[in-house]
Amino acid sequence: MLPPEASVRLLSFSPAMLAAVREGRKTVTRRRFAPALSLHAAPDCYAFRGMEAGYALFEEVVDGEAQLRSVASPFGQPGDYVRVQEEPTITLRIVAVRAEQVHAITAAEALAEGIVAVPGHGYQQEPGAGVRYESAREAFRALITSIYPGVWARNEWVWVVQFEVQR
Repeated sequence: MLPPEASVRLLSFSPAMLAAVREGRKTVTRRRFAPALSLHAAPDCYAFRGMEAGYALFEEVVDGEAQLRSVASPFGQPGDYVRVQEEPTITLRIVAVRAEQVHAITAAEALAEGIVAVPGHGYQQEPGAGVRYESAREAFRALITSIYPGVWARNEWVWVVQFEVQR
């Protein structure tokens, strides 16, 4: 059962990624942490320590002492629902939420992001796209850079939101 409309969050997708969600090729999305957070100034100075009650916990070493910082997930927690902004009839149930640096993505996770394998020809960001990449990670790097310029170059922290489409 879905919660009342007022409490359902929205996620926005590009047309290509919306098609991937509808086709079942996209089951995870990576979203940049809010740009104002100190995590962006020096992403390598933080270590992700897990999720607790909808918050990502990070350890930061300041003047030789470890300090815990928490950042609230704007996407909720496992079991919560979100609607697709461009197509509100599509409801997604959050399966898992975590934080990671964008370079941590694996080839399998890039495919779960909607990247398409073209047997014998590499990878594309969407079916029929003209540009082909040698690896799924390389295709994802180009995709996320087109959405968030600089995020890959700085190896920023991103939210990793795994979901399933509710039918």
